[in-house]
Amino acid sequence: MLKYMVFLALAGLWLCWGTSFPAMRVMAQTLPPLSASGTAFLAAGLVLLALRPTALRGLNFRQLATAATTGVCLLGAQGTVALAERTTFAGTAALVVAALPLWVTVLNAMLGERPTRAGLLRVLVGFSGVALLTGTQPNAWTFVVAAAGLVWAIGTVLTARTPNLPGPWATTTVQLLCGGAVLLAIGAATGEVVGQPTATSWLALGYLALVDSLAGFGLYTWLLRTTSAALVSTYAYAVPILACLISVLFMKEPPRPIMLAGAVLIITSVTTELSARKPRTHTANTRT
Repeated sequence: MLKYMVFLALAGLWLCWGTSFPAMRVMAQTLPPLSASGTAFLAAGLVLLALRPTALRGLNFRQLATAATTGVCLLGAQGTVALAERTTFAGTAALVVAALPLWVTVLNAMLGERPTRAGLLRVLVGFSGVALLTGTQPNAWTFVVAAAGLVWAIGTVLTARTPNLPGPWATTTVQLLCGGAVLLAIGAATGEVVGQPTATSWLALGYLALVDSLAGFGLYTWLLRTTSAALVSTYAYAVPILACLISVLFMKEPPRPIMLAGAVLIITSVTTELSARKPRTHTANTRT
């Protein structure tokens, strides 16, 4: 019975996070992307806090500051992707962000964790795929998505290298609250205004708050406590594939041969990179 529950939960996680990229594009069409993303994250964080009011008790300043910093990196990057998706297809954005584990490898190498020759080859192959996607796009926002992936990786590495972080619930609550608040502040500072949003964009906003943030977090946390981290990490290459399929089939993204080639290079390198990694304890809702 547990085996089937794990399978259903894993499929649910793929669906929650795989549909988030198309949902961001729908939301950003008529809603201010930074402010709307901040609202979704802040609302999700408040729900988590309401469900477990004692989650933040006993946290020291360093724990709060670290969780807040990683939240700003992770969710700030996601808000930036939503901004870019006003003019960038969701499938392309998902593939570029999928190189996240490769950015993590590069950052770890800069911090003294020397990669193997095979690891360097995986990074080169993966970033060749990113270069195909960004270099063949007339849209400069694709480069912004790549930069957001780097910021996402910085938050991930910071989380992984910080000892004594609070539990997943507390960490994610702080990340959502702080990341959401910063996005709202940036949206206000840059003059974002709500014009005439469609009902579809409002539904996408609610979807991101409930499904991407809350349901995705719940499934991710349950899976990490129930099965192996290696199995859970399969979302890193299942999510961009699902996002691409949705974008091509339902959102009129043209299935270009160059996109397929880039996807093959990125997914192959990410799959082999994750397979080669040593097991590591997960402590937060970080998409690596």
